[in-house]
Amino acid sequence: MKLKIPVLFVFLSAAAAFAGHSEEKWIDADSPKLAEESFDKTYKDFIFRAKIKTENGGKARVNFHRAQNGRTGYSVEIDNDAKSANWWRSTGSLTSVRNIVKKFARDGEWFDLEIKVHGAEINVNINGLCVVEYVEPLKPFRTKKNSGMLLSEGKLSMEHTGGGRVYVKGASVEPLPARADIDNQRLAAIDESSDAVIRLHQADFPVMDFHVHLKGGLTSDWAFAKSRKIGINYGVAPNCGRDFELNESSKAEDFIKHTGSQYPFILCMQAEGREWHKLFGPDIRGRFSYVFTDAMTFNDINGKRIHIWRDDEVDCPKGSEEAYMDLIVKTICEILENEPADIYANPMRLPKALEPGAKKYWTDKRREKVLDSLAKSGKALEINMLSRLPDFEFIKAAKSRGVKFTFGSNNAAPEFGRFEYGYEAAVKCGLTSADIFNPYSAKISK
Repeated sequence: MKLKIPVLFVFLSAAAAFAGHSEEKWIDADSPKLAEESFDKTYKDFIFRAKIKTENGGKARVNFHRAQNGRTGYSVEIDNDAKSANWWRSTGSLTSVRNIVKKFARDGEWFDLEIKVHGAEINVNINGLCVVEYVEPLKPFRTKKNSGMLLSEGKLSMEHTGGGRVYVKGASVEPLPARADIDNQRLAAIDESSDAVIRLHQADFPVMDFHVHLKGGLTSDWAFAKSRKIGINYGVAPNCGRDFELNESSKAEDFIKHTGSQYPFILCMQAEGREWHKLFGPDIRGRFSYVFTDAMTFNDINGKRIHIWRDDEVDCPKGSEEAYMDLIVKTICEILENEPADIYANPMRLPKALEPGAKKYWTDKRREKVLDSLAKSGKALEINMLSRLPDFEFIKAAKSRGVKFTFGSNNAAPEFGRFEYGYEAAVKCGLTSADIFNPYSAKISK
């Protein structure tokens, strides 16, 4: 049996990278060494550049600020495999600090990787696009396992971590002068003393908001900058349905062409209204990474089409609350069992008229009906971080049935949280990375 030995090679300088050779090199499980460089040179501030290509799901890491024992410093992931078990650690991820879900590069194609470390800031660029900008605070949060994950100085190396070959050419290291304004840099750092995002990254837990809207002043540029800064991956969704601007396939296709080509988000569809799957067939649905829907649009007891977030549309006179609630549960179960969405969103959401009695109306019997339909459907369940729904008891019951989960904000404005409820739910409900829906595995909507 062959042992899988991590590859380790060191870059000496821009002029001496790969011992002066610029030809294509490769690493894999059977070829642990890329070259015979010395291990004497260390770097503190630098820019590392290389052209890299993965083949057959090849995976690697570029390590920096490593001590000889390999227990300190940071790593940047190289993983373009859409079937990767660790789908939340794609190429460009600053491992366990700013993990990236989006695949910015493709298996079998060359891409440019640039890692810049200057003072307290780490930037990672893929094909000229900045995908990570992390400023290490004065007191970064680190788990015991990752206690050495700090800026200092050390070796630059690369190791093969699985799959097929990883090719490298044109690698170079440009030393940078030391910065004198590190204290000013750190003024822009996120306070990690209570930050939920870094705690999830450190636990190697997927940190993705699957339900983000570009509305209320949240532009594509702002959303991408915010995502890079705070370390939350975004699934950006247009509202697609009869009552919305994107009410036919051609308009949804235009959205994909514009946003998909210009901005590095994972694109998904929020399906609105009960006829959405007739308006958007599998051809257009399949071009989104995944589709989610909810039970917030339906025909009420009188056959009137309503949107439950619009108070003036909800007709629930005193004495009809239980019947109205039964209709909501019936609608949810029908959606779960019959509509081709991958995720059920905005769970347990009620009209404002019923919200004060939510605990009373969500009886054990009604909860069980929804849970049974959810498990039967194979859909994932959204944990909404703004409405703080569903409650932990419902999440635990869904988990016991094998249901997968997503986290979502369903924001109406640019200001929304940093995963506080998601972190709390993960901790209190015992969620692991295996419980989180893989956006690259969506099948129902296809």
